[in-house]
Amino acid sequence: MSVKQQQVTPLAEGPRERLSAVFRRCSVDLHAYLRRRLRGSSDTADLMQEIFERFLRGDRNARARNPYAYLFGIASNVVADAAMARKREVVVYDSEVVEDAGGGLAREDHAADVALEEALRLALEQLPETDRAAILLTKRDGLTCREAAARMGTTEGSVRVYVCRARARLRVLLKQT
Repeated sequence: MSVKQQQVTPLAEGPRERLSAVFRRCSVDLHAYLRRRLRGSSDTADLMQEIFERFLRGDRNARARNPYAYLFGIASNVVADAAMARKREVVVYDSEVVEDAGGGLAREDHAADVALEEALRLALEQLPETDRAAILLTKRDGLTCREAAARMGTTEGSVRVYVCRARARLRVLLKQT
């Protein structure tokens, strides 16, 4: 092995081994996270690839501090992007298919969705205004923390704090309902 090869090989294998360890450690948890969030979607494998691809492209300093948290932050954004894309899809309504399937299930699902939406609306109303604005801008509107900070007239770090606080508070409020 030449001197040049000896110098390059350890540099190339070190980061690769670290990334491989992160992927092995996180892939099972990440897959479970996506299954819970997507509820039976067939897009889980595609979104896993998207998450790891964004992870590889991302900020190396953030990954170095806590790769697990960074990866799940990316996963949260990918799930939100997928949800927004699903909302934008054209829905074709076929009344014959609905009649054949029977309306009972659709009504029960709709009632549960309405109840969940109402609980979420009430929980959001209980949040401080800054927390509510940050969570809605980032999760509902799909803005990055930097874009939300520009809209809110604050710093990116503050938006991250607001979102974190809002998510924690919403978790508590929604468990109570």
